Amino acid sequence: MPEDKLKDKIIELLPKTSLFGGVDKDDIHSFIESLSEKSYSAGENIFEEGDSPGDSYLLLEGEIKVTVAGRRLSKFGPGSIFGMASPIGIQKQIVTATANTDVVLAVIPKMTLYLLEKDNPKLFGKIILNEARDLARALKGMKDIIMDYILIEESGNL
Repeated sequence: MPEDKLKDKIIELLPKTSLFGGVDKDDIHSFIESLSEKSYSAGENIFEEGDSPGDSYLLLEGEIKVTVAGRRLSKFGPGSIFGMASPIGIQKQIVTATANTDVVLAVIPKMTLYLLEKDNPKLFGKIILNEARDLARALKGMKDIIMDYILIEESGNL
């Protein structure tokens, strides 16, 4: 995709993500300077469960499938950011992300956040706080799943 079209697409989608909630347009414009484009064909893995922490991604076009232990966890489309937790937590990937269709991604290099801490601490703080909120919501969702599992186990149906 031409560079201007890529930037326009990122500028359209990024402010709609929870990660960039409360971030002003000037900060978004400076942030996107570090992003690049990458495409994957349907069926290609973007990263695999157990991989070392790497880049994060903004899905611009197409659909991604996320699996754990080979079982589908979820699917998501344009405007989704994924892969953020591993570089922040310095942990191996806990899921596999696969292009369910042909996809176009904006790559958020893992060093971007580390450099942002020095270059723009205010923006860094907003992004980290937003990611912490996303992780807290995910943790609550996991608690609900665990409670369902406990209820099934206690009923003797497991």
